[in-house]
Amino acid sequence: MTTYYKFPITFLFFLIFSGQSILAQDFKREIKALKDTAQLKKGGDKVLALKDVGMKFRSINVDSARYYVDLAFKEAEALDDDYYRARIWMTYGILSWDTGRPKEALEYHMKARPILENSKEYYVLGSLYTNISNAYEALSEFDIAVDYQFKALENFIAGKDSLWIAGSYLNLGNRYKLVQEPDLSLEYYQKALDMYRKIGNDYFVAMSYNSLAAAYLEKKQFDKAFEYAKKSFEDYNTIGARLDTGYPLTNMALASWALGNFDDAELFYNRAIAIQEERGERLAQVSLKNDLANIYLEQGKTNRAENLALNTYQEADSIDYLPGIDVLAKTLSLIYEEKLDFKKAYVYHQKHKAARDSLYFAEKAREMFNLKAKYESEQKQNEILRQQKELAENELALKNRNNMLIGSGGLMVILLVLSFVLFREQKLKAKNFARETALQKAMAEARAQENLKEQRLRIARDLHDNIGSQLTYLTSITDAAKRGIDKGEVFLIEKLTQMKQFSLVTITELRDTIWAMNKDEISLEDIMERTRQLAATVHEATDDKVNVKIEGTPNNKVLNAFVGMNLFRIIQESVNNAVKHSESPQIVVSFKESENLVKLVIQDFGKGFDTARESTGNGLHIMRNRAEKASIDFNQKSVIGKGTKVTLTVRV
Repeated sequence: MTTYYKFPITFLFFLIFSGQSILAQDFKREIKALKDTAQLKKGGDKVLALKDVGMKFRSINVDSARYYVDLAFKEAEALDDDYYRARIWMTYGILSWDTGRPKEALEYHMKARPILENSKEYYVLGSLYTNISNAYEALSEFDIAVDYQFKALENFIAGKDSLWIAGSYLNLGNRYKLVQEPDLSLEYYQKALDMYRKIGNDYFVAMSYNSLAAAYLEKKQFDKAFEYAKKSFEDYNTIGARLDTGYPLTNMALASWALGNFDDAELFYNRAIAIQEERGERLAQVSLKNDLANIYLEQGKTNRAENLALNTYQEADSIDYLPGIDVLAKTLSLIYEEKLDFKKAYVYHQKHKAARDSLYFAEKAREMFNLKAKYESEQKQNEILRQQKELAENELALKNRNNMLIGSGGLMVILLVLSFVLFREQKLKAKNFARETALQKAMAEARAQENLKEQRLRIARDLHDNIGSQLTYLTSITDAAKRGIDKGEVFLIEKLTQMKQFSLVTITELRDTIWAMNKDEISLEDIMERTRQLAATVHEATDDKVNVKIEGTPNNKVLNAFVGMNLFRIIQESVNNAVKHSESPQIVVSFKESENLVKLVIQDFGKGFDTARESTGNGLHIMRNRAEKASIDFNQKSVIGKGTKVTLTVRV
């Protein structure tokens, strides 16, 4: 049987939550003790005690957790104290996260942030920043997620809190797993596991085992992945954290699938889905059901796979969960290709491509590595400042001793002391200079490595997004042609025509990518020339029914390659939209510029559309996304019967 699906990347999110550390003991007995303690507390202490009861219930019963957190908030309201309100807002954010609503979770955390930052409590701030980091990760903002996780780590280190330092290591491991850096994620996971073992925290030891299992899945060491996931599952059950077993069950399912044990994989997936449904974690359910649909597809159960994937796609679309839309659109494209329904296969392939383009995984991965370099660079700078401070203190001590000697000695003694001071000062300066030079050299090497990684990621993103998907679908059409060779000449001509069309698109995309990759800067003249080539293509493709007119004479202004490439892509998408939808015989692309601004206008004179009622689909979303990332001001106006105008403004 043909292999239809690459082994999936499972997004398992770890959440640092506030409350007492979880020990290896019976949960019910511990909850009873917390309830008894809460009854004896008053004021703010009672608010936090009720909150701790709610947090303990998270691993047992979601409704009970919400009930006790609501009680805590009522107590905070009665106190009329912003600090305790903020603590419970942060807890509500955690509960929103548990039910698969990261945007709502982020709103709660950001509401609490300004109040809690004034408290300057290391543990509370570290927990808040970690929760914010998790929310941004779920929203695919990986660069911001890593930035907040480093902030959390700094607070936990300042507070000398080993438990939460280990938690930050675990979270950083998750972040690097998302961008497929399993060696880095294994390094952080192992650090976390070692610290949790030393502390004796069985709950987080179980969590660390499961994280290691996920990293070994990325490294395709499936037997080892299953071993660690099973350890995690057994440890969670031992301490009574039943609702947390959904995560190791997922990794056991993935490892079984990779090893070809489909019956075991299906069993583990269904158990994991049932647990996540009980918890209300909608994002996890989307990922699990997508994997299960691919298992059905690989076993030839295409109808079963289609029903599950379609229902799950609708779920992901209803909550605007872009990573889920991405993987499910790909799965549905493969399902319809297997069913020889190439029209639907192409539709879902385009949806997958649009979602992938919007996610900008490679760009976000680059930003994550930049943040890591920034964090390490700051640490080195702090070390230099510390050494300079020590040098200043040494010099002050020497001066004080000199004053004492001057007061008690003669001119000869003074000269000797001054000579000694000068020698000592020069020696210290030389030593410090050598140390600074070594640090600067190390920092320069780190920057060079990051620049190289940035270039690699940029090339990978362009080739994957603009070329890879076209070649994948071209391969699919070729396979379809092979299977249908006995259907006659008309069928083969249709497939060959499709192959030609996709080949031409691929060649154009490749030329555009090479054009951008070979330049550090792109001039406006370059962009105008590429637009003229686009106009010629439109004339030829429409048999001269649509005329694209280029106006303006740009000077020698230049943009960086990233901005220039995105500017041309938006022009290209705008022209293509006008050709497809406007029914206008003429499209005008105008280049206008002033001292510090460049303005491009793409205008058609066709039927237009009602922007208040009619959706323009993924095309408009992709253009806005590109414009936002490249700091391009994007504006689109349309009037029914008069046409559509897109205005792009760039500061130079």
